[in-house]
This record gives sequence, C-alpha cells and structure tokens, in this order.
Amino acid sequence: MQTTRSADEAPRPQSARPTMSAVPQRSARRATARRASHRRATARKRKDDIEARIVEYLRGQPHSTTGGMAKRLNADRGTIAAGVSHMVRAGEITTELPIRRRAV
Repeated sequence: MQTTRSADEAPRPQSARPTMSAVPQRSARRATARRASHRRATARKRKDDIEARIVEYLRGQPHSTTGGMAKRLNADRGTIAAGVSHMVRAGEITTELPIRRRAV
C-alpha cells in the first residue's frame, strides 16, 4: 500500500479503492450491444444498392472497366469489383475480355 504525506509530514496510508471486476455488469454490456445493433441497422438502411447502380451504368457503357465504373459512380474500386463479381457468379451479367492486338 502506498503512503502519502499530509500537511504535518506524517505518513498516512492511502485509502484502498475497491477494484471493479473485469467483466462489466450485464446491464452495461446489454446497453452497449443494443447501441451497436442500432448502429448496424442504421448502416444497413443507408447502404447504397451498388449492384443496381452498376447495372444501370453498364446499360450505357457496356465495355467499361471496374476502375472506370468506380470513378463515374464515385465508389471504391474494390466495392465495384466485388459487386461485378457477385453478379457474374449469379449470371446477371457476363464479362467479355477485350482482345488486345499487339503491334508488330
């Protein structure tokens, strides 16, 4: 136990503070979980339907790259690539690899 000095320089023991348990009370944990659940639900509501935006964009620009789509749709390239990949696997869209002609 640590000691502190008082005004007359006589050492006195520091008051022992009760320690909190490592696990918070159930009500506190439950309240935290409830807030987190609400935040996730709000995020799901605000989530943009990126796949619908991709399909709409591809109607006008069928030979676009994922980078080009990401730039025009103001979205992350990885998000666009994942959306395209999901739709290709589901058979909603098809991909065509461009034929590159090499200059000889």
